[in-house]
Amino acid sequence: MSADERPLIDLSRDPNPGKPDHALPEGAPRHPLIDLSRDPNPGIADHARPDDED
Repeated sequence: MSADERPLIDLSRDPNPGKPDHALPEGAPRHPLIDLSRDPNPGIADHARPDDED
């Protein structure tokens, strides 16, 4: 979402104003979405575009 689209958000419809609903509850354990211990090439950005060869 760009900064220009922010005024389009209707904050009056927020059921819990001022409370970040997406945050973990207090004391909840973290659940990593990516298990970096299984990375076959640690420290290498596999998803990056290859360097241009000159």
